[in-house]
Amino acid sequence: MMSVRLRRLNADYERIRAAFTGDGRIRLLDTIGDPPEKYQFEFFVPSLQMDAATKTVRQHNHFVAEVSLTHAYPRMSPQCRMLTPVFHPNIAPHAICIGDHWAAGESLPNLIVRIAEMLVFQSYNIRSPLNGEAAKWVEMNQRAVPLDEYDFTSLVDSSGILGRHADGTLKAAGTSCANCGATGGADLVACVNGHVVCQDCSMPCPSCGELVCLQCSLYACGECGKSVCGKCVRKCPGCGKSVCRTDAGTCSVCSLDFCQDCLITCDACGNATCVGHAVRAEVDGVLGYACRTCVDQAGETSDETESAAG
Repeated sequence: MMSVRLRRLNADYERIRAAFTGDGRIRLLDTIGDPPEKYQFEFFVPSLQMDAATKTVRQHNHFVAEVSLTHAYPRMSPQCRMLTPVFHPNIAPHAICIGDHWAAGESLPNLIVRIAEMLVFQSYNIRSPLNGEAAKWVEMNQRAVPLDEYDFTSLVDSSGILGRHADGTLKAAGTSCANCGATGGADLVACVNGHVVCQDCSMPCPSCGELVCLQCSLYACGECGKSVCGKCVRKCPGCGKSVCRTDAGTCSVCSLDFCQDCLITCDACGNATCVGHAVRAEVDGVLGYACRTCVDQAGETSDETESAAG
């Protein structure tokens, strides 16, 4: 019986062939493996390069990228790199930053489209760049981008997500799994987000228990390492770490959810407080930390005492 990963690799290859083997802006150049685990793509689109001799930015119109599907794929994101030099804030010689969160259910053609959008500067992030010099250039020349307005998403067929009817029954029950292409109506299920997939491509969220699938966005908790659904992930406002709701804690002052590293216990009331609302203070004769609420209450009590004494 073919494994889920092999079915996924075969499905990816068929989708790639359908989208990018013709004469267009994106072309499949080469593959390695059967089914392929490494791809090379040509992009006939305008993008930028830095001339090493003159230190000037110039436009180029032909680029080659490599996409490798590791043994952890599709749970872990593909490894992407440019084989042609590119001057872009989020592209370095060793890597293409394809985003903070990889959804295991994202199709490979969609990923290739995202790379094309980056090359023509429809997509970029200058706040956390891989190439600081390119980020500065974009910040100073924002009117010069994007270099191409073409809608690359038109190249991708998004019909793989089927969904459910209002009464909960499957749409087109008995068709193939939207993730790996497996068939068999009795084995297909609908996840919490309405994606129709096979049993092998679905699992319960370890935090809330809802059925999720490889089409759903999953997030790795920075504390326990478990992959949880979007409803159960919390992004710490202090450090930006993603944590599951089980490992997150709520600040008693601002009521926001933080990771445990950004919380302390108030020595006065015992409640959790974020570092932004913690104050170095003396509690019962001992120097420690108190939450802003307790500090403010102590100050009001002190003012009332002084007023009564006066």
